[in-house]
Amino acid sequence: MDRRELILSALEGKPTPRFPVLGPGGLINVVTHEVLERFRIPLPAAHYSGVMMAELAVACYDTIGFDNIGLPLCLTVEAEALGARVDIGDGTTLPRITAFPQASPEEIAAGALPALLNHGRIPQVLRALELAHEMRPSAPLIGNLAGPATLVSSLIRPSVLLELIKKDPGFLDRLLEGLISFLCAYAEAMVERGADSIMIHEPAARTGAYLGFDLFTNVLPYLNELSRYAHLGGAKLILHVCGGRMEQVRMCRETVMDAYSFEAEVDPAEAHRILGKPIIGTVPASLVHYFPPEMVLEETLLAVRRGAAMISPPCGLGLDTPFQNLRIMKEASHRFRI
Repeated sequence: MDRRELILSALEGKPTPRFPVLGPGGLINVVTHEVLERFRIPLPAAHYSGVMMAELAVACYDTIGFDNIGLPLCLTVEAEALGARVDIGDGTTLPRITAFPQASPEEIAAGALPALLNHGRIPQVLRALELAHEMRPSAPLIGNLAGPATLVSSLIRPSVLLELIKKDPGFLDRLLEGLISFLCAYAEAMVERGADSIMIHEPAARTGAYLGFDLFTNVLPYLNELSRYAHLGGAKLILHVCGGRMEQVRMCRETVMDAYSFEAEVDPAEAHRILGKPIIGTVPASLVHYFPPEMVLEETLLAVRRGAAMISPPCGLGLDTPFQNLRIMKEASHRFRI
């Protein structure tokens, strides 16, 4: 069973000879200083070049040994294309959103169109996917999208959004309709460039109520539309939800996904019982950052024993993450049969 068969079987809930270890990309980034120094691929230049972006993603795949290539290497691409200001980072930090767009909320809602695939870094991300597929044709390729709720939270100040929803309850739907049209086109383009699976990241799940809407009550139909659209292209869908509350897991029952990714606080067996779908488990971020590889190994195996079908690093890792603490997660899969 090759790596593509391994991941696809796990996503379909079938038995596998070992558990897959994913480096999805997006919010769950696996680029480290060691990889950058070894291959001399500069940041932030790689975020603007499809060639360098593909080379860096493939370098991570080859060196760390996870079971997929993941692109892009951050979760700011969509918001930037829609007008948000992004600090692209440097050789020590990754991109982050620093300011909301100057356009009005109404202009944002009207301007979120598939034509935006020609804006910002999106053409370079799509080129990177295409090149990575050519460079490692047998490697599973995961594309990453900011979910609709997370994109809303990156584009409009929460206090402004609250006032708009109070004055015009239909505004949120108009905004989400535009955003989902843009995201569906982006997902389709990723699949056309070789993405086998797409991970939708919703860190806004942690703070949705503060933003004036509930991730699942208000955004669910649009999340499922994105899922349906990507499924039509033949891609598998993974939803990553930040936060450790079982209430969030139960709400996911209304979503149409192939697998789910949660933070380490969520019990994988309980999540699988509730959702009936494969669960991607992880280990606490503090453990990966600060503790020795032996402890990361122990926690990785524990997550699998608790019911995780697949494993990934935690979200939000920095470039200073110890290389060996990622590598040991891969070694856990190859050395231990659970």
